[in-house]
Amino acid sequence: MAYGLSVFKSDGSLGFSTADITWQTVAQFTVAANATVANTYSEIAGMTVIAQRQLVNVPPNAQEDYVPNVVISNNSQTITVSPQSGLSSSQCIIHVLAQDT
Repeated sequence: MAYGLSVFKSDGSLGFSTADITWQTVAQFTVAANATVANTYSEIAGMTVIAQRQLVNVPPNAQEDYVPNVVISNNSQTITVSPQSGLSSSQCIIHVLAQDT
């Protein structure tokens, strides 16, 4: 017998199932403008990891705004955020997501 949750669409087809692999939130943190931050999460070692960047403030009209670079390393355990080379970066929120494939 299988356990889990299945959500069906109005036409009867499967819309979502917990039997599928989904992205889970691991962490969320804010990085100040022009800062470098490195966080390590040992519980996600070996998983597929992505990091999403979200600007905190909308830039004024006719002004470029840069999000920092994000590097995932150390067997997907370490997330390093740093300004782009030669450019100043804006404050942003980093969302770390993982899936066990």
